[in-house]
Amino acid sequence: MTSGSITATFRAKTNFMKSWRPLNPPSNRDRLELYALHKQSVSGDAPPTPPMTSDDESSSVADRAKVAAWRTKRGTARADAMARYIDECDRQLRIYGTRDGDGGSGGSGSAGGKSSPTGIATTTARYATLTGGEGTYAFSNANGGGSSGDATTQNAPATYDEMKHDAGGDGEVGGGGVLLCPRGLAAVPLLCAAASESRFAYLARLQVTPPTNGWWAKQEPLCLEVDNLLSIPEKLIITLATYVERVSLMLSEHMGEGRSISAVSPRVFQAFLWPVHNVFLCAWICLILATTYLGSLVVMSQTLLFGAKRTNSPLGRLFMEEVHPSARAIESLCEQHQAIGVRVSGLALMPLMIMCDLSTGIVGRLGILVGSLVFVGMGICSWWYWLCVLPWLAVCGLCLAIMSGWCFGLIELAGNS
Repeated sequence: MTSGSITATFRAKTNFMKSWRPLNPPSNRDRLELYALHKQSVSGDAPPTPPMTSDDESSSVADRAKVAAWRTKRGTARADAMARYIDECDRQLRIYGTRDGDGGSGGSGSAGGKSSPTGIATTTARYATLTGGEGTYAFSNANGGGSSGDATTQNAPATYDEMKHDAGGDGEVGGGGVLLCPRGLAAVPLLCAAASESRFAYLARLQVTPPTNGWWAKQEPLCLEVDNLLSIPEKLIITLATYVERVSLMLSEHMGEGRSISAVSPRVFQAFLWPVHNVFLCAWICLILATTYLGSLVVMSQTLLFGAKRTNSPLGRLFMEEVHPSARAIESLCEQHQAIGVRVSGLALMPLMIMCDLSTGIVGRLGILVGSLVFVGMGICSWWYWLCVLPWLAVCGLCLAIMSGWCFGLIELAGNS
């Protein structure tokens, strides 16, 4: 790609991101990444770090976070920053999806304008949430609207005081209903919606999906970067689920009437694998919440030891963006409308919700320092649950899914006979 084409693509992507309306709110880390890459592309290297002044001390956490993110791109050529900005925009569009709005050429999977049996449209809409969709979205700037010209999009986190002022009882910001949380937690409601897919809808979706366009094959780790070694458990779940899905899709090509294996319908074996698919979704939800909890525990411990200026993670922001949203996410898993596997996952994560709510309550009564110490202390005492009990429960769930799969396969076989 030439320099001129990169610049044109960069400008077009910037204009699009000003009006992009994500289906789920991007994490602060991803917002800062877009801000830093755009700022580096437009303005070049950030100025060197000046000595601490009274103005710096009075500046907001958001301003300091934006400048710190910009400085991480020092030495990156503008053309390279533009290319990276374009790639990052595409990645976030794929991860966070797009709200239904003014229409467009969006959509994903097999929904793209094809007629489909009853139930496929709803299912495809659910599965488009993590892979992109239709409509537009706006990253709001500091004044609440999109910027114009070459101004850098202002999508950095708010200060803790702003969050306390804007956040309601459920941790949502003002009237926008945007949850301040990492992208892993932001994806939990989408995964719950995917897990609520009925057996009929699952089989109907597989019928119109080619083997090379599976939903699991489009997913990537949500809690950590792909090249981070700690993301291996998440990548393992995605890889295993991708293999199961690919087997289900390949069965449609080789089994059924007029195929090489015509005695048995592929729906029989796909029905057998349907519970396994749901267990992988539930395991992914549990892993996201457990990873977010452990990450919060590590960062909070570092902040207690070295201070917020060094870690750039104030204790109050950790509670507002990770601890409180984690508790509310687990609470939502146990609601009656959720699938049975999701509700069981919520029960398995109930100790985490209790610890988050308990430490948050202590923050309100005794202060942020005492609440943080209690949160870290409970995390250290409960290490065995997250590293031993929770993986064991996941394996038990997978075994139960395989055993119950035989029942669904026999039901489908009886229905076809």
